[in-house]
Amino acid sequence: MATVTFLVHPDRADALALATDTATWLTERGDTARILRFSGPDVVSEAGGETPLSAVDLSGTTVAVSMGGDGTFLRVVRLANDADVPVLGVNFGRLGYLPDLMPDELRQALTRVFEGQATIEERCALAVTVTNRSVDMPAETMLALNEVVIEKIDFGHTVRLATTIDGEDALTYSADGLIVATPTGSTAYNLSAGGPILAPTLRALVMTPVAPHFSLDRSLVLTETQQVTITVAPDRAGVLVIDGAEVGRLEPGSVVTCRVAARPVRVVRNEPQTFGGILRFRLLADRVP
Repeated sequence: MATVTFLVHPDRADALALATDTATWLTERGDTARILRFSGPDVVSEAGGETPLSAVDLSGTTVAVSMGGDGTFLRVVRLANDADVPVLGVNFGRLGYLPDLMPDELRQALTRVFEGQATIEERCALAVTVTNRSVDMPAETMLALNEVVIEKIDFGHTVRLATTIDGEDALTYSADGLIVATPTGSTAYNLSAGGPILAPTLRALVMTPVAPHFSLDRSLVLTETQQVTITVAPDRAGVLVIDGAEVGRLEPGSVVTCRVAARPVRVVRNEPQTFGGILRFRLLADRVP
């Protein structure tokens, strides 16, 4: 007997309807279904009650199903990774780079999961910690599937960011920001900033400056065993953004540490994707009339 947990975008009635219909189908098969609906960035509702996302337990879940766009998928990934549960993404967003299933493919995809025939890719994520943080900054290690970004706050000014790699001083950037991306995230903000595209199943990370001023403008690709620390230098503060969500303000002296997380994110794919296919989708999707 399988257990499926649906996590649904709060503003998509069609996603909720599909989750409800699929849950009925699962129950008739003898499986168990659970529907959680996001009612805020970090809150879900279930059977009329609200629960903090951090309190949701997915232990025993066979597969977590994201019903929304990329933002929903990224929130589900962080929750499912704690329980080592694979994530299946159904695209109800505008582009939906991460969830690659169409709504009418959901039952077939779930059947493949139950029968052990699904393609499950392991994607590396980043484990992120912050020291000397401001009071509103989370103390726990955070997970990033796409990227970690430290950006300037003051309009018209840069932020100075000193980096070390494996404890050894590396480069100090005066820039609009600095991106540390995973291979999955290499086709997102990293690509827009001029960084390289990495094959999504690599275990590596790439560091790319954003509009650097009088400093190296090339990306650095690092191995899965290397650790990057970024210190916000005086006199200007920065802001920490993880997977597109602002985490908090970084005062001068704050230190952000990024390394490849020990546990990969497991993603159920609609079908095996070739690297060439990924490139065509990423680079040409916005150009189709």
